[in-house]
Amino acid sequence: MDRIIALIIFLFSYTLLITEKVNRTIVAILGATIMMIFGIFDNHIEAIKNYVDVNTIYLLMGMMIFVSVIRKKGLFEYLGIVTLKIFKKNGFLLYFGLTFMVALMSAIIDNVTTVLVFIPITLAITDSLDVDPLPFIFGEIMASNIGGTATIIGDPPNIMIASAAGLNFTEFFLTNGPISFINLFTMQIITMIMFKKTLNFKIDQEKVKSFDPHSAIGNKKDFIISWFLLILTLLMFIFQHQLEMESSTIALFIGFLALLILDKDEVEEILKEVEWGTILFFFGLFIITGGLVETGILKDFTYFLAKIAGDSMRSFAMMLIGVSGTVSGVVDNIPFTATMIPVIKNLQNINPETFGNLNPLWYALSLGACLGGNFTPIGASANIIALAMLKQFKNEEISFINFFKYAALIVSVNLIISAIYIEFILI
Repeated sequence: MDRIIALIIFLFSYTLLITEKVNRTIVAILGATIMMIFGIFDNHIEAIKNYVDVNTIYLLMGMMIFVSVIRKKGLFEYLGIVTLKIFKKNGFLLYFGLTFMVALMSAIIDNVTTVLVFIPITLAITDSLDVDPLPFIFGEIMASNIGGTATIIGDPPNIMIASAAGLNFTEFFLTNGPISFINLFTMQIITMIMFKKTLNFKIDQEKVKSFDPHSAIGNKKDFIISWFLLILTLLMFIFQHQLEMESSTIALFIGFLALLILDKDEVEEILKEVEWGTILFFFGLFIITGGLVETGILKDFTYFLAKIAGDSMRSFAMMLIGVSGTVSGVVDNIPFTATMIPVIKNLQNINPETFGNLNPLWYALSLGACLGGNFTPIGASANIIALAMLKQFKNEEISFINFFKYAALIVSVNLIISAIYIEFILI
């Protein structure tokens, strides 16, 4: 009975999220609490501990505070003007440059931090040019998730997969890196065709020359401190495994350090700028998807897939990349990856001859789980944050349906290319 109730609540919640008839935060929190009221979880406190990814929650809080503080110091406007001067020829080159930079950064640090840094820079650029920011934000969302597939540290599922499979950083990058760049280039071509009318603009070279990056600087001392804090943040994220620190610890430390140094007298104002609705939405969504794990629905689903694939490495790999890509668009890819890992490991016990080398399956799971996050506006944390910032700073939105309409083709092509890569290169 619990399974039926959990599935009904999950499906009803996602229907409301897709139709956007009710505010998404209300949907997520009510869905989560209704699951608790109906006894889906034996212990509510344990459910929160087990299924709410507090690392993500605290990461968002810390980085939102950090971004709010240094945004007022002119750093993002400065970087925006410098970026514009580099990619100053036309809208297509600017788009290509920004999405490439986002993908590259996402391979080094987590996707959420990447979009939190780049979205304000992008909005500063589009404001100065008086052009529509939507294609740029959409492209950067796609690029952040694609870039995250390249390395072990690029996306949480990759960390889990590499740990379970015993894959090192170099081995993982040499395998997933090439296909990530192919997928990125494919995405850029498709999106530039989709948004050709919006991106087809010449940038006034004289106007660009008139832009002075130093004009964005208000207080020089605060500006220099902002630079220092930004560089410190990036270095801490890049070397977080050597430092043995969680992303959330770094984000909270850097966020409140920036607040102390630069805006200690405006704490209340800065805290008001945090997207608390988005954070609560994440909280509820974690609980809702956790209900599928708690009742065993997700586990049974993965074993069902394994049974369908039979004894063929090729069939299982193709099925895995397709299903993980689709499921990750609606269910957080972390619990899905967690349930698939023991399934893949067990294949060697079932059929050691066929599944002697599991590496193709590990990479299929990685590519599917990470790329699938691009399917919907709630498919990955970076998507939700980027769109929340667009709403916060520009009061513009991309509806669930419109996002999916554009994303479906891109993700489908990326998954097909990835499947071909695994078929002919890895198997």
